[in-house]
Amino acid sequence: RSIWVTGVQTCALPISTPATTQGTAAVTECDRLAAYPDDPDRVGPGARREEIDLSRARAACEADVAAQAGNPRLRYQLARILFYQGDTRRAVEEMRHAADLGYAQAQFVYGTFISKHRPDAPTDICLTERYWLASAKGGRQAARVSYVRHFLKGRFEGCRIHASRDEMRQLLDTAAANATDFYERLLIEDLSERLAPGGKS
Repeated sequence: RSIWVTGVQTCALPISTPATTQGTAAVTECDRLAAYPDDPDRVGPGARREEIDLSRARAACEADVAAQAGNPRLRYQLARILFYQGDTRRAVEEMRHAADLGYAQAQFVYGTFISKHRPDAPTDICLTERYWLASAKGGRQAARVSYVRHFLKGRFEGCRIHASRDEMRQLLDTAAANATDFYERLLIEDLSERLAPGGKS
């Protein structure tokens, strides 16, 4: 599956409370053309990359963001399109903005860009720890699982860990309750066993 993120600074940045917009916001042209189908806070059905007219979607999202500058959902969708078009510098800036406004999908993708060393993203893996935890608390299933997996693999070594093991177990319990397929459940089960007292972490 595709993912979308941001970030250009490695200093500690305040992360806003997760923003939930599904079902409460008017659907814009940017939503119709650029929403991501796996974004839990989208307000339309969403479109896969191969279904998107990038030029048309960019124009719509640029206009909608100009009209609603404080809307993190629209900024995330604009960043998604910018990334598809190869404008990684601006994509990173817009995605970071959406993440810092508390948009859970943007927070997850922000951390993923850092983890995967995407162009124009920062290199501090400790930022991934912070943004993924914020995303997980905001309801993003992928962030719940990815956060614990990276912790157990030692990817956050040297970072201040902002979640206790009890909190991580709660994340996995919630992830298990929301899992949708056999392999996802299997991964969560394995992570839960490794995280348990006496488990192989």
